[in-house]
Amino acid sequence: MGVETVSTVISLVPILTSVLLLLALRMPSHMVSVAVWALVGALCMLPTPFHMVWSQCADAMSYAFISALPIVTVLAFGALLYQVLSCTGAIDVLARRVSSSFTDKVLSALFISGALGTGFEWASGFGLGIVMVAPLYRRLGWSSAQIVQLSLLTQFWIPWGAYGASSMATSELTGLPLGVLASDSALVAWPLAFLYLCLIAVIASGWKGIRGRWTIVLLSAAVMGTVTWAVSRWIEPTIAGGCAAVCLGAMLWCFTRAYPSDERIKDEACEPELSMWRVVLPYAFVVFYLATVDGIPGLHQRLAKWMTWSMRNHGVHVSFFLNPGLALFLACLLAVALLGRGGHRWSLCVQSVRNTYRQIWRPILATVAFMATSSWMADSGMFHVLGSDLARPGAVAVLLTSPVLAALGGFMVGTSTASNAMLAPLQVQMAHGSHLPITILAVGQNVASAQTAYIAPSRIAFATSFVNEQGKEGQYLRRLAPWSLVAVGWVAFAEFLVWAWHV
Repeated sequence: MGVETVSTVISLVPILTSVLLLLALRMPSHMVSVAVWALVGALCMLPTPFHMVWSQCADAMSYAFISALPIVTVLAFGALLYQVLSCTGAIDVLARRVSSSFTDKVLSALFISGALGTGFEWASGFGLGIVMVAPLYRRLGWSSAQIVQLSLLTQFWIPWGAYGASSMATSELTGLPLGVLASDSALVAWPLAFLYLCLIAVIASGWKGIRGRWTIVLLSAAVMGTVTWAVSRWIEPTIAGGCAAVCLGAMLWCFTRAYPSDERIKDEACEPELSMWRVVLPYAFVVFYLATVDGIPGLHQRLAKWMTWSMRNHGVHVSFFLNPGLALFLACLLAVALLGRGGHRWSLCVQSVRNTYRQIWRPILATVAFMATSSWMADSGMFHVLGSDLARPGAVAVLLTSPVLAALGGFMVGTSTASNAMLAPLQVQMAHGSHLPITILAVGQNVASAQTAYIAPSRIAFATSFVNEQGKEGQYLRRLAPWSLVAVGWVAFAEFLVWAWHV
């Protein structure tokens, strides 16, 4: 066996191990991430073709941790904000208002899964959209099959979930500016918004029910795509998903207001304990803060000079004041002040922190470990070997392989953030080896990984647990997998179109 063959086999070991542990042994993604991290560490320490000295290992680890810091803070404080709103009853107020305002099943599903679920996924990430909408669908009397599928479809806008955490990971690891990556991803994902919103409408009311709703579905997809692209390109990518969810929700809300019902008016007569402005103000503050610090050039440049950590040899910079995590933290304080009762604010903080810890420690561990794994594989040359081998057949083969790898990663780990952290450097090496623009494969990785993350076994098991449908995960996987394959096929086709345009 030649040296090149041995190098290729060793480079494949971490990826194959991930597949084995996740799919065959069904280990949780955070445990797999640590196991693969340790495996790659051993391969880099042992006298293999990818041996690294201690200083190289430490440098790669430092880069991984600094790159992961913005993502970790966004995840942590985004989840904390959700928990504060949940513990104060603000989320229940929003749920009651929604359930009393929509009587048409298609419009209700579009609002709950397309706007509300996407909004919560943007605000918290990692399946929180499922948590929010599944109980709401149960309250509205939907069937178990509808609840599972519609709650899973809250995840279709994942590249902008958790304040764009998955896009941030791809941007950090490919060197592509976040605004360019997010706006180009929005263009590729635009037709997928129509695909999934149509699917939501079909699940809600069947093919007959959607016939009279084509216009509103098409308009909803246009709103999501346009707002996400515009905000990603000209304002701030981390708030693009939230802005799209708000605009879609506002449009659907206005549409249903044009057709009032006695039932809705009667329900609205019961005023909630908390006013809606208090519920939405913390999220509005996040949008205002990020739009201000990024939209005013002078302020942006001044804040970028203060409390910024850098690794010059890797070109990575982390700013304290420009980090969306700071805006989320301040929004948490605002939510406690607005929604917490006088003598119970401290207990509210303690309970919210405890709930947040239980919610996020696993995805954070998986993200950091996969980013560290990717950093070691990149610095040791493993990704270079794999990228060269995969690029050898030519650009066409790479364009076919790239979205399939991204989709496999999303399905394995159940989150596009960890998938992008694991596979983005490999996409860079494939781009270099095949002389393709990095942008094409980076965008493909960012979008394709999201098309299978929502049907990952862990996500389906999560959704079925809310309606006591455990053991039927395979049934729902078979129902949704064809749509995911169509979406991945579209990403591959879009890559070919962009490549043909450049050629």
